[in-house]
Amino acid sequence: MRHIAPLLVLFMLSAPAAAQMYGPGYQDCGTRDTTVQIVECINSNAKTWDRRLNTAYKALQQRIDPSQAQPLKSAQRLWIQYRDANCGFYASADGSIRQVEAAECLRAMTQQRTCELDAASNMEGKVSPGCE
Repeated sequence: MRHIAPLLVLFMLSAPAAAQMYGPGYQDCGTRDTTVQIVECINSNAKTWDRRLNTAYKALQQRIDPSQAQPLKSAQRLWIQYRDANCGFYASADGSIRQVEAAECLRAMTQQRTCELDAASNMEGKVSPGCE
């Protein structure tokens, strides 16, 4: 057990930084003039991350042992349900800021999952852009 903790710490230090709401991935959108423009910008960024997520998922599928295919598929489906429910929480309240919060939640969570799957697929330590 004493040998596992240092390895876990080493892994955590080498893992890409977690995406966060209102972090660097949001900054360009936050300077827009209207809520509609901000949400459109965030949604555009979220679509880009969603495409990258699909690419990372497919790459990981190609790299894993066949016995891991079904657990990965199940995990991804459950993650999508969680992401949608979690971001739905932000959208459930009244007010235009809630649209921004919900869109940013979706973008940030999709970015984070993309980086997670990308890191799992790239054991060589290569970090993808936006996952630094």
